[in-house]
Amino acid sequence: MTEEEVRQAEKTYPSVKLAYPIAVASYDVALKRLDAMDGRLQTIITFIVASSAVVPSVAAGRVHFRSGWFYAALGCFVLAIVVGTIARLKGRIKVLVPRRAFNHWLHKPEWEFQNDFIAFAADDFEENNTLVLFKWKCTIALSVLFLCQAACLVVWVVGSS
Repeated sequence: MTEEEVRQAEKTYPSVKLAYPIAVASYDVALKRLDAMDGRLQTIITFIVASSAVVPSVAAGRVHFRSGWFYAALGCFVLAIVVGTIARLKGRIKVLVPRRAFNHWLHKPEWEFQNDFIAFAADDFEENNTLVLFKWKCTIALSVLFLCQAACLVVWVVGSS
């Protein structure tokens, strides 16, 4: 951009200096959201595995394992573990690579640098938010699968008595 174009852009977008700190902080916000979702996924997976191990071992003497309800619960368990594992492994948080700033932005005037960074951070934030949303949907799917598994286990144990 020429100096005239920068002056015109500064008039068009006078709040770049105000938005710049928000754009910088958006990476921290995205990281905290992603960490929270990963924590929820890990907690749900741990709970599913722990409860899935307890019910069959406690009921082992009173039930038969050739029940459709037992196999349905087992299917829900396996599906939940697969969904949880995929959710935990999928995606990486997008952050600014300092080399990119060095190679493409350091020669620019301060206002133009901040303006470009805001646009770059906005794109990264949208991608990071999409990843968080995917992981949130997976936590919902895990919860539903766990409820189905628990219902199948209850029917299995009660029906076998």
